[in-house]
Amino acid sequence: MGSRIKESPGSPFEVYMEVVHSGTAGSGPEVRRSFPDTYTDQETLQTIPKFCFPFNMDSMTVGQVGQNFTFVLTDIESKQRFGFCRLSSGAHSCHCILSYLPWFEVFYKLLNILADHTTKGQDSQWRELLESLHTLTIPDPGVPVHLSVHLFFTVPDPRELPSIPENRNLTEYFVAVDVNNMLHLYASMLYERRILISCSKLSTLTACVHGAAAMLYPMYWQHVYIPVLPQHIIDYCCAPMPYLIGVHSSLMEKVRGMALDDVVLLNVDTNTLETPFDDLQSLPNDVVSSLKNRLRKVSSTTGDGVARAFLKAQAALFGSYRNALHIEPEEPITFSEETFITHRSSTMRQFLQNAIQLQFFKQFIDGRLELLNSGEGFSDQFEEEINIGEYAGSDKTYQWLFTVKKGSGAILNTVKTKANPAMKTVYKFAKDHAKMGIKEVKSRLKQKELTENGYSEEPGSTHLPSTQSKDSLTWDQRRPITVHFGQTEQFRSLRPPRPQRPPPPDPSKLHRSTRPVRPPRPLVPKRPRSNIGIEGSPEHYMRPTRHYTVFLCEDSSGDELSQDDDSIAAFPEHLLLSAPFEWPQPYRSLKEAELVEEGCLP
Repeated sequence: MGSRIKESPGSPFEVYMEVVHSGTAGSGPEVRRSFPDTYTDQETLQTIPKFCFPFNMDSMTVGQVGQNFTFVLTDIESKQRFGFCRLSSGAHSCHCILSYLPWFEVFYKLLNILADHTTKGQDSQWRELLESLHTLTIPDPGVPVHLSVHLFFTVPDPRELPSIPENRNLTEYFVAVDVNNMLHLYASMLYERRILISCSKLSTLTACVHGAAAMLYPMYWQHVYIPVLPQHIIDYCCAPMPYLIGVHSSLMEKVRGMALDDVVLLNVDTNTLETPFDDLQSLPNDVVSSLKNRLRKVSSTTGDGVARAFLKAQAALFGSYRNALHIEPEEPITFSEETFITHRSSTMRQFLQNAIQLQFFKQFIDGRLELLNSGEGFSDQFEEEINIGEYAGSDKTYQWLFTVKKGSGAILNTVKTKANPAMKTVYKFAKDHAKMGIKEVKSRLKQKELTENGYSEEPGSTHLPSTQSKDSLTWDQRRPITVHFGQTEQFRSLRPPRPQRPPPPDPSKLHRSTRPVRPPRPLVPKRPRSNIGIEGSPEHYMRPTRHYTVFLCEDSSGDELSQDDDSIAAFPEHLLLSAPFEWPQPYRSLKEAELVEEGCLP
């Protein structure tokens, strides 16, 4: 995927060297000792000393003693080898260890211990520590390693985002450079400019270069990459191709005397940036604004907030590449540049038209396609951020594959559907209504069972929503509720008459007195202004009250009532048990009341 880190090197480090420099005019660096003794790569042995003192020795001060910095060498396969260094003895001695592993904190700690052994003349401890590390089988990420009383560490995980303060490079970069200059430098790297970074402190200089490059994740700078420039190759500053170079401030006077055309220059000491381009203004405004706000929010916090802010910006810019992957049966997966550009907004299209020509983006796409077509698959922080974030392409449902198998082309093996929030809402709506339908069917079956057992329904009893079709209802039944609410059955001429009431029991059996019992006088309240009683009024409390209960089938599994994220939150739990139900008081006009008193109406 364009990474310039070598996978599975044979040993934690290649060679250790102690290099000294007398500091006199005309003299050069010399190797005092090295480990292992069997290392025979003469080109590397001659190159390392030149990178150990990347500054003007005449301007060097005692303040540089004890500094850790890192240079980078590139092998024949374009893989990076990191030269971890520590200056000591008045900046005239440098301990250096060369490794393919970007374990900055681990090797900086090792160099401090080795320098201490050298100062105390503890050669046996010095050699024993190097031997134990050189013969160590590289453990998996996250595994603790204990080599000596002073050196113990946990293997770094390259899949994790760098965090503050654990990651020294990102910490020093974020402290030394303000947010505005970080954004300008990020934009310049996205356009692959020629970039120079200068600083008077070597540790801060190389940390800023490494830290800035790491913010391009999941992509990698593919051009000239020199975290600290030694004097013998200072002409690289005039190279016509893109580069990212760190220069010690003692050499900047000589560099400025060269023909530097279209170069972006960041001075870390003064926190100023010079650029002839409007790269930051060329980026989409929403991406820049969001990134700036996130960086300011995490300016006083620790953790991976800074790295994640840049990761979100990368996902917003390039996350839609997945929509441009073309998958055909029995054919390799390909990437369509036209599809990648055309489905975005006008401001984003202007940036993407340039982005498809960038070397780091091409390497990124080639790496993704290689993993997909080989069947290896991939999953990293970038893909996870696209899945959980709301970025371009999330306005529709698309299929994303994690692994594919090779066989007469690319065959889809595993797919995962990523739905946007709108689709998730539709799914939840349908699921909830399906649950309501199940409960309705169960209730209707229960009512049918009660009816068959002789428990006939009383007029006006409560029902769950019926599945009866609209056409089967009479016109009167489908009238608005304000038309027939509370009317007696006599005035509903279009509906079937109410069944006759059973004759009252013989009063002689209930009362011994021969005096006839007067029937109770019906309650005739005043004519209300509406069909809704006012709570707290006498009419409200005089109405008869009954209870209804929603019955569940005995074999109900109860899963539709489980309290999970997909439960139906619109129905409180107590409504599923028992609640009072008030019969509406029949609406009678004054004329009807008189007829009732005379016995003409029931």
